[in-house]
Amino acid sequence: FLSNPNREIRRKSFFQYYQAYENYKHTLAATLLHAIKKDLFYARVRHFDNCRASALFADRIPESVYDNLIETVKSNLAPLFKYLEFRKQALALSDLHFYDTYVPVVADVIFETPYETAVDMSVQALRPLGDEYLKVFEEGLLGGWVDRYENRGKRSGAYSAGSYDSPPYILLNYEAQNINSVYTLLHEGGHSMHSFYSNTHQPYVYHGYTIFVAEVASTFNENLLSSYLLDHYKNDPAKTAYILNREIDNIRATLFRQTMFAEFENITHRIVEENAPLTLDVITDTYRELLETYFSNTLTLDPVLSLECLRIPHFYSAFYVYKYATGISAAIALADKVVNEGASARAAYLNFLKLGGSKFPLDELVEAGVDMQSPEPIQRAIQYFSDLVDRLIDVYQSL
Repeated sequence: FLSNPNREIRRKSFFQYYQAYENYKHTLAATLLHAIKKDLFYARVRHFDNCRASALFADRIPESVYDNLIETVKSNLAPLFKYLEFRKQALALSDLHFYDTYVPVVADVIFETPYETAVDMSVQALRPLGDEYLKVFEEGLLGGWVDRYENRGKRSGAYSAGSYDSPPYILLNYEAQNINSVYTLLHEGGHSMHSFYSNTHQPYVYHGYTIFVAEVASTFNENLLSSYLLDHYKNDPAKTAYILNREIDNIRATLFRQTMFAEFENITHRIVEENAPLTLDVITDTYRELLETYFSNTLTLDPVLSLECLRIPHFYSAFYVYKYATGISAAIALADKVVNEGASARAAYLNFLKLGGSKFPLDELVEAGVDMQSPEPIQRAIQYFSDLVDRLIDVYQSL
């Protein structure tokens, strides 16, 4: 409904959806408070300084990495503001609401991509990874790895799973008319290839990799697909604009939005750690302030949007969402290195996939060629986002 071209449908569905959260806001606020109190109990029992230190301990991630992400993103919000202003103008709106941020800027663009064509397209997009990767990848996607199509009783969405002594398993609900299905195929295929390399190069005890690096392998593939599609459709302005818009919105949701979520988690946990009251009003006021920071005056913030923090399930797995933002930043940096630096960068990246859980995630990423303790990869991802916005504005003007 939020992607419907009819604004009244978007608006009505948005407010109807949030009415349910309005009805149960006190219960949800109490639930979130006690989830945070649970985090604090375990952190204190295990003698950590705070909840965040406890959550980051298993991956040996310094708290400075978390702070670096938030500080770097917050100091580089101008490209996001520019994009939202463009979106408002492109949709011919006097004001932009949250329910206007999901509808495609370019409508009625049709992509007809049968599954076999999508696999071939994926292979072409991943050429920079070399023949060995492509051979296993293609054989897996055309062989027994993928449960491809929607079916009665089948769960929605997509995921990659498997076990140490069996091939990867990918669940999809592939739609030939939806270009997002091609992205999902490469995303889950990236996870599966990560598992394949880990399983074949590590003993059982070290084959499992952490979420911190898992999202790198999947988002890396999506980045290469976008580059390929932008070149493939370079003579079709409408499809070029659609792909640019999709890539921009993906980064907006994964880098900027998840960083805002990460800051919200940090603030609310600190409030509880200081034994201050975390009431419904404190929760929603805190979230409202973050919305105002991360969207400035580019978005008209409806009051019910302050309840969004009550509907994010990841907040019950505290200090998890920042990994999406660091993951996409690392993936963009590594994809750029592999494409532009050739064999040595490719070898480093493939070796990273083979490490599994044999090293801590920051050390694995350093071997791949990116240091997430530095602001540089995040700045590079934001610059990539900014370049995409400029390119979309140029292409859109030619339509």
